[in-house]
Amino acid sequence: MNNSGKRNKKPTIKEIAALTGFSPATVSLVLNNKGSFPDETRSAILQAFGESEPKRGSSQELRYIRLMMEESTSSRVTDAYNSDIIAGIESECQALGFEIILSIVRSDHNVEQWTDGVAGIIMLGGGGITDALIERVRSERLPILLVDNYVHQGDVSSVHADHYGAGFLAAQYLIDQGHRSIGFISGPAKYKPLVDRYAGYCAALMENGLPLNPHYVAPNEDRMFVKGFMEMKYLMELADRPTAVFAVSDRAALGAVQALEELGLVQGKDVELIGCDDIPDIRSLQPPIPTIRVPRIEVGQMAVRFLSATIGGNRLPGKIVLPARLVRPEAAPDAN
Repeated sequence: MNNSGKRNKKPTIKEIAALTGFSPATVSLVLNNKGSFPDETRSAILQAFGESEPKRGSSQELRYIRLMMEESTSSRVTDAYNSDIIAGIESECQALGFEIILSIVRSDHNVEQWTDGVAGIIMLGGGGITDALIERVRSERLPILLVDNYVHQGDVSSVHADHYGAGFLAAQYLIDQGHRSIGFISGPAKYKPLVDRYAGYCAALMENGLPLNPHYVAPNEDRMFVKGFMEMKYLMELADRPTAVFAVSDRAALGAVQALEELGLVQGKDVELIGCDDIPDIRSLQPPIPTIRVPRIEVGQMAVRFLSATIGGNRLPGKIVLPARLVRPEAAPDAN
């Protein structure tokens, strides 16, 4: 695309990252006045971006897509799971000629500001992005698309991985290894993908004629940073503890491994563990553990394509669900 005739064209987050040497996540946070960074970091990024904001009402106005994420004290922009989705969104936006405006959803949100001057909106994740909030944004009659989330009622389009299938695959793997007492480390119920993974776990048990033991579902400790630690300790301290455990996410699996080490137990010997997501950190564990690869970059790319079609007048309501797959330890790919 020839941009020589365009004035005040701002570089993309990826271009700024390449120019300054900072990560795309750092660039996004600085441009949105988030995080704590040295003055020289902020200065370099802001200088690369330029001083002027996108001009509302200009001919370029409708080439902006707003990316919305829930507010969190732990950065959901920089965690391994969301950063891959964002990378897919950004790469596809760049390919299709869109720019991204990142907005954080807070309790004092202003829906009218979110819809101002953009061609469409991508709402990433759940939690603070509730069904009620989605409906409010949808009522503004602007193309919107949900990523890693969906609504139970209505016709809001969404793109996400098959989290139900991921949960089924994880539990089935442990069953195929000969386990009959399988514990589960859950996550916060405000995130539909985590609930769907639990449903898949339950379905695998039922399909194989195994009972669902409520004691094997660890009470969720919604801790900010170390997920899965307290839940694994709870399961391992049961009188009739499970021989295998499915952690709802790789982050929870990492916390579970820490708990096993503290208890003097060995993963793979005293208890078998499987995670879900296939984030880079899980591949460095010794001994390694299996996990379920949940497509993330692909979800981000597909979301932009779907939204772009809607922006272009070809609205395609419904869900796009991308399949997950088992990653055995010996077959785990190298981190990119």
